[in-house]
Amino acid sequence: MILVALCSAVSGCITWEKRGTDLLSAVDEAKSAPPPTGNFNRKRVVLEIEFLNLETGQFQESGESRHGPALWQWVDETRIAPGIRQNMLQNGIRVGMINNEEAFRKQLNADVKDQDLMETFLAEASIASDLAHGSKSMPMRLGRRYELPLRQPIEGNHVAMIREGEEVLGKTMQNAQYVLALTCSRSTSPELIDLKIHPEIQHGDTVQKWVSSDTALRIDSRREVWQLERLNLNLSVQEGDLIVLAPTEPLRGIAKHMLTGTGSDHQNEQLILLIRVGQIPSVVEEI
Repeated sequence: MILVALCSAVSGCITWEKRGTDLLSAVDEAKSAPPPTGNFNRKRVVLEIEFLNLETGQFQESGESRHGPALWQWVDETRIAPGIRQNMLQNGIRVGMINNEEAFRKQLNADVKDQDLMETFLAEASIASDLAHGSKSMPMRLGRRYELPLRQPIEGNHVAMIREGEEVLGKTMQNAQYVLALTCSRSTSPELIDLKIHPEIQHGDTVQKWVSSDTALRIDSRREVWQLERLNLNLSVQEGDLIVLAPTEPLRGIAKHMLTGTGSDHQNEQLILLIRVGQIPSVVEEI
């Protein structure tokens, strides 16, 4: 009887020890497991960005391209305010909302230059290519500024000129880089957001500054910025809207530097930028 009792006690200890170990392991696993991302992502506006690169001269704005009808017949440019649209055209840029994505992409797939695997790898790794390539998702907090580089910095002195009506303004900058500053905010309607797309040129050396917020001071490292306010876009958009921004044909104005460059195969390329509004959180989801 004593032997049986001892065996039962030992067995009970082993069982308890095993259960305790399993419980601790489960707790550790729960702590180390990543939190669910669904609710987190639903609190963000999500923009789907695509950089498409064509050989210079492939992308025709009117008439027939070598692969068929021009892309712009599938784009509604009237969604852009007339004054802003005129400013963009004067500086060599066209912008609008795609109203027939299936037809647009069918034509685009015929026009976009084919790249072999190595060229694609080099381009997406930003090696031997001036222009941005590939695609990305950009989750954004409402009211916060985000930056979208359009190309690599231009080494040395760079002269940029922008047309404002009858005047032409120019500036010489060091190691200039063309960037789009993006900001989202609530619109007058719950299903809409106001999307601000502000082109700018960052240049010079990085300077550290103290920036104050509601909670603390922090160091912000920035370069000097020339904000191209003449080209600012302010759009009211909803989920699914697809914005296209591309250089005019023939190339002219500031688009010659902002949206063109040398590709991974050392050929001249021009950039088409697609911005899709992939997600807009509801007011409840944002809380």
